[in-house]
Amino acid sequence: MDDETIERLLTLSQLSLDIEDREKIRRDLDAIIGFIEIMDQVNTEEVEPLAHAVDLDQPLRKDRAVIDFDRDVFQSIAPKTADGFYLVPKVLDQN
Repeated sequence: MDDETIERLLTLSQLSLDIEDREKIRRDLDAIIGFIEIMDQVNTEEVEPLAHAVDLDQPLRKDRAVIDFDRDVFQSIAPKTADGFYLVPKVLDQN
């Protein structure tokens, strides 16, 4: 990793680093790039793509509506309510 590339990355990320930190970043980026080069050498032609490292089925509960809740309990702890609705501060201007 050369000085020009480090400078360009700092400019793009709008960061400013002193000399010591630039040298640390250079070493870290060199190590990351070296690791990627090692990974590029691994033969993956026979490997099926995975969405996750552990390919297991996730048991999920049935998605169903539940209507047996007490609205009054929830609305009693809300800051403001009116006619069964929750009142919240206005967040959008209507122009």
